[in-house]
Amino acid sequence: MAFFDEGIYDPLTGLLAPLYFYESSQRLISWAERTGRQTALISIQLGELNDAQIIKCASDLNVELRGGDLLARMSEKIFVLHLIGDLLGAKQLIFRLENKINADLAFAAVELEKGEEISSALKRLGV
Repeated sequence: MAFFDEGIYDPLTGLLAPLYFYESSQRLISWAERTGRQTALISIQLGELNDAQIIKCASDLNVELRGGDLLARMSEKIFVLHLIGDLLGAKQLIFRLENKINADLAFAAVELEKGEEISSALKRLGV
């Protein structure tokens, strides 16, 4: 999978590329810690979707996001969403996404622990 714009966006979906996702997530975590907020990660396994379905899925997911949420394509068949909120909020968003997006998707969520690195939380998600 190739990325363009110095690793900022995925060329197929226009979502954040992994390198820029890590950088942006660090800023989101710092902001959340300063304001006493939680953040959570949602992994989205894409299943057996073709390129057109992946593009539609990315677009449908983007429509559901709030300002400040980060959505990235981490590998060929995995998206990750980093959002402001706790595990309950992540599960509520998953419920909403499952009911709005008609695609072969599997979701998992974790809440970042205080001081936890993004890479550690991604490992807990299996990403």
